[in-house]
Amino acid sequence: MSNEMKAKPDSVTLSVKNVSKTFFGNTVLSNFDLDIHRGEIVALIGQNGSGKSTFIKILSGFHAPDEGGEFALGSKDISAMLGDRANKTGMAFIHQDIPLIPSMTIIENLRISKFQTGFARRILWKKEAIEVDRILKTVGLDVSPYSRIDQLSVTERALVAIARGLSEIQAGSDLDAQLLVLDEPTAYLPEDGVIRLFSVLKKLTQDGVSILFVSHRLDEVLDHCSRAVVLRGGKKVGDLSTEGKKERDLVEIMLGQEPEKMYPDRSQKLGETVFEVSHLSGSQVTDVSFDGRKGEIVGFIGLPGDGYDQVPYILAGAQKATGGEGSLAGKSVSFEGMTPSKAFRRGIVLLPADRKVLSGAGGMSVGDNLTLPTLARFTAGGIFIQSKKEKTSVLRELQRAGVVPLDGGTRLATLSGGNQQKVLISKWAISDPSVYILHEPTQGVDVGAKRQVFAELNRLADNGALIIISSVEYEDLVNLCDRIHVVRGGKIIETFKGSEVNTHALASAVHQR
Repeated sequence: MSNEMKAKPDSVTLSVKNVSKTFFGNTVLSNFDLDIHRGEIVALIGQNGSGKSTFIKILSGFHAPDEGGEFALGSKDISAMLGDRANKTGMAFIHQDIPLIPSMTIIENLRISKFQTGFARRILWKKEAIEVDRILKTVGLDVSPYSRIDQLSVTERALVAIARGLSEIQAGSDLDAQLLVLDEPTAYLPEDGVIRLFSVLKKLTQDGVSILFVSHRLDEVLDHCSRAVVLRGGKKVGDLSTEGKKERDLVEIMLGQEPEKMYPDRSQKLGETVFEVSHLSGSQVTDVSFDGRKGEIVGFIGLPGDGYDQVPYILAGAQKATGGEGSLAGKSVSFEGMTPSKAFRRGIVLLPADRKVLSGAGGMSVGDNLTLPTLARFTAGGIFIQSKKEKTSVLRELQRAGVVPLDGGTRLATLSGGNQQKVLISKWAISDPSVYILHEPTQGVDVGAKRQVFAELNRLADNGALIIISSVEYEDLVNLCDRIHVVRGGKIIETFKGSEVNTHALASAVHQR
């Protein structure tokens, strides 16, 4: 951690006292206190359902707090400004689902509600471009203000969102403090994007901006935050300096006990080879060949642009293959022309990293998400859905996966990230696939839910499925996988197995050039 990050703050930016929130008699946040000082990055951590999201929604004005809470930004009481006027307080909020309109330009996204106009109310585009260019430079972006959002990389979009947040903060310039609230901002960023983001945040803190950083990524918390505030069951159970701490220290406070063994014991009994892939290629994959056995967990890792994260989508027909063939359970497979429906019929299923957009239907019920791919199993004569049979199957899967709440009628979007992921894994497990492919299966999932996700993947493998995981989580791959392929330049350049698998060797192979 840099000296600047450790520097003593000289004033309080945000002061929150005695904040509570009750829904229908259930207290989800209780007497919460928090101080964030000028130029400080403070992490807010806890398991899903601990109260983090509730507090952020109160701060942004989405939820009204119970009576008795106090909010101050700098020297001013902002309690009455939360809500419609929250963006006038000197606070701005950036979420993982970057709320930018892809078809519009950066200028339009940043200035749509505050365009400068001249004669006949015509927009002064040159002045707007100058102003937007100034704001972009504060976050280290050297792109044209006229660029469309869908032309930018995911990292550039995140930085544009922060730039917009800074412009919103300026709407509260009559106040004497500035706060950026970042809610899981790194969830979909590649590793180099995370590094770039925190470089920008560090510069902003040196200019006096304070940061409240909400994340499940404890490594990022320890590397970049001066303090970690821990919520458990709606109560603050810790407020500690991150200096000298390890992830295990934070996990123990989050769970209220010593963390259980995170990773399940792997079975050493692997079956025969069930899947063979030869010369797979696509836009970033040039020549990937490998095989997999029944009950085996195979990992893929690399750097952004090297193709490791494209392999799952090509195998499952979600991205176009330019070449590649193989066999599954003795039957030949051609990956050119493969589609998700063809892959599903062959017993190949994919769980993408983007849970909210590509993996599940948030507006549908948990039960409908679970049974949609296998609905034919629950119909009579291919026409009428056998509701009782479907509900029984849904309840059985929810119980087995440990999904909370145990209610198939609940909308998927209302569940925590960990519970959503357990539902989506179970969705494919019902179909009993031969090959289960997952991209970043624990992205945005808390440590408690991680254990359950790992246990479920281990169960699927023990039942004979081949599990393929593409991830940047070194420790997860090392502890779960029987073999790990390192991809560089679209090809497998090294494979680790057995006692060869350790995080240091894996990281060295990934980054060595």
